[in-house]
Amino acid sequence: MTVRSGTSRGLAVAVVAASAMAPVSLLLAGNASAYGCYEAACVPNVVIGATDGAPCAPQPGRAFAYGLKPDGGTVVCNSAGVWVAAGPLIGVYNVAQRCPALNLSAQGADGIALQCGDQGGGDLRWVHRVDSPG
Repeated sequence: MTVRSGTSRGLAVAVVAASAMAPVSLLLAGNASAYGCYEAACVPNVVIGATDGAPCAPQPGRAFAYGLKPDGGTVVCNSAGVWVAAGPLIGVYNVAQRCPALNLSAQGADGIALQCGDQGGGDLRWVHRVDSPG
């Protein structure tokens, strides 16, 4: 099969143009996988070695608020700028998706801190955390 140079140049330009239009969030996704992130190890921008009661720097909009203690426990940076205990961090999910058990922690695909909460009648869904900065 013979490919004309004009055709291959046009294809190369199209690939470069398409990648330039990719959303920045995809380019900065960190360790999150296109196939899902269902454990703390794959959650992007988690602080490793955080300690209960130690100071932290809350991010605007509750973004990237999670830390892991040396023993693997989960903490969240609250609005007062202090690490506080949180339920186990189990991955990256989206707000309003079903979740498996009360008080588990997750990070939204947008980096926002989530917690598994009961929406009534045992309907467990990911909701925004109220203990981290807003």
